[in-house]
Amino acid sequence: MRASPFACALVVVAFGTGCVPEFDDDTSRVAAPRVLAIRADPAEVRERLDKTATFTALVAAPDGSATPEVFWSLCIDRKPLSELGPVSPKCIASPEPGPSIAEPLGTGTSIEATIPETACQLFGPQRPDPKPGEPSGRPVDPDPTGGYYQPVMAWLGTTAVLGSVRLGCPLRDIEFNQRYRQNENPALDALEAVRGDGTALPLDDGGSLDLSPGERVTVRTTWPLCPAVDECGDGICGPDEDQTTCQGTGDDCAAPRGCTGAERYVFFDALAQSTSERWEALTVSYYATDGSFDNPRTGGTATAGAEGQPGTNNGYVAPSAGTAALWVIVRDDRGGTAWRSFNVNVSP
Repeated sequence: MRASPFACALVVVAFGTGCVPEFDDDTSRVAAPRVLAIRADPAEVRERLDKTATFTALVAAPDGSATPEVFWSLCIDRKPLSELGPVSPKCIASPEPGPSIAEPLGTGTSIEATIPETACQLFGPQRPDPKPGEPSGRPVDPDPTGGYYQPVMAWLGTTAVLGSVRLGCPLRDIEFNQRYRQNENPALDALEAVRGDGTALPLDDGGSLDLSPGERVTVRTTWPLCPAVDECGDGICGPDEDQTTCQGTGDDCAAPRGCTGAERYVFFDALAQSTSERWEALTVSYYATDGSFDNPRTGGTATAGAEGQPGTNNGYVAPSAGTAALWVIVRDDRGGTAWRSFNVNVSP
């Protein structure tokens, strides 16, 4: 399962830069303030229709640690195609590299950004305007899901984490443009801890879980089952539905909404010049201030599993004493993100 190329933590210290390919490759232990994830609402913006997106950072810190304020900037500098990194190096040179490179957005956990009208030229499939004295460039290559992304940076001091919003750029294919639907952020239907005796304890966002020292539990994450066949009236606007086909029967596409599980989506194969359907892959990442997970990341299913709903499991061992904060983050491979957090209280 391949993550979006923008699921990338960019560490900037002094004048040096380095890139960790995915958020999930980093350690699961939260020992200092960190941005663990960035969510865009909506998860995908349509060219010239969706003017803004709201970006939210999940900032984690050990108990009692001072958390620096998040500063945001929107990258508007097109990365040279010869550059191997996921974003223009100029955008991560400093929090404010200049107005022609990155637009400062302000500070806070969440920020609203205006998406440039030229985003599909800068970062998408449309040929960019040539610079003075230079030949016209070629379009950006899509990611494995056929997607393109507008990059945004969340800065904690001199450390930047790269986020993005998927760009809904039309292609020169009528079938794709008619059937493609915007990505929807995933959602966690349920999060629970299953004890050794089989008892399942629901984990509400911001809630707490009481465990014994060193107790082992299974953290179970589930999400909605997305339909394999479009059906008017189910509340989801699928590839083979539109306002005409579903008019008067639920009107699923009057205000289009996608499925919040592993979605079925339309993919255009540029090499074969053909359109097909694919399913999203979902992955779950785990972080904690104390205790340990079996795996820093697990893959999820698009179909119903043994528990009757798509999801994934991971083992967690509680610390010997004290409290711990835990975060569970689910991502789809088209750039969507969701999360929950809870606390563990350890007592004999």
